[in-house]
Amino acid sequence: MRFLPIFLLIISFSTNAQKQIAITIDDLPFVNERSLKQAQESTNTLLSKLKKHKIQSVGFVNEEQLYKNWAEVEERIALLDSWMKNGQELGNHTFSHKSFSELSLEDFKAQTLKGEVVTEKLCKKYGQKERYFRFPFLHTGSDSLKKYGFQQFLQANKYQNAPVTIDADDWYFNKVYVDAQKANNKTLMQDVAQKYLKHTEAYFEYYEKLTQEVLGRPIKHIFLCHVNALNSDYFDELAEVMHKRGYEFITLKDALQDEVYTRPERVITANGFSWLHRWRMTDKKKNILKDPEIPADIQTLYNGK
Repeated sequence: MRFLPIFLLIISFSTNAQKQIAITIDDLPFVNERSLKQAQESTNTLLSKLKKHKIQSVGFVNEEQLYKNWAEVEERIALLDSWMKNGQELGNHTFSHKSFSELSLEDFKAQTLKGEVVTEKLCKKYGQKERYFRFPFLHTGSDSLKKYGFQQFLQANKYQNAPVTIDADDWYFNKVYVDAQKANNKTLMQDVAQKYLKHTEAYFEYYEKLTQEVLGRPIKHIFLCHVNALNSDYFDELAEVMHKRGYEFITLKDALQDEVYTRPERVITANGFSWLHRWRMTDKKKNILKDPEIPADIQTLYNGK
């Protein structure tokens, strides 16, 4: 019996190994809603598609959005309840989604505590034990005092930070999509959606190559998108992008078991970006890859020209 050399076995295993990804969804209860009814319908559609693909996501909440209309507070809280009723989880995205780069450490702590009031009640109601936090704009601290001071705050309050390795620019495309929706321009809506999916697939290609350059191995990825009309209408197609690339869906809890998330990142900046870049910069590695660009016509429409 002939045996393959050990390095060929390793290559064969890594090539055939199932890629894994956790889905996280920011800015609950809803982004750029046209009405409460539209937010309710789109949320139900998105939740049904998550269930169809057997995805347990974590939705990160900005509780300020619950109070945009005092006559609709209970209905907006019910939107969050529907996430948990449908097997999803909730996390803290601060009260009003203000950048940590623009706030003091104490003000940002206050934003975090204010942002957990309703969410924590729902987590207890449905027995969710994990406490997840996501930085707005992925801004983790513009100076060392704020960055490391808030890390201690998260630990003291038993929160686990939810990093991001792959994102989608969906917020950019969604603005153009919603503008087309308001104008009842279905042709433009479809065009925007197709370009969004193509752009997202290009991002996956980019981040997978970056992962190999920075870490030298596949990891359990954490994907960031937003709860909006575009993702509600096209989540099946978005999931298919990931399926075609060989991914299976896992929970955020499972993804965080990958030891890569114990790696330190010591980047002090006012900007926000993927943890892959944070690890790269911490290790003083250069990036020779080129980020996928948003199509010029989408940029023009986004800027209202």
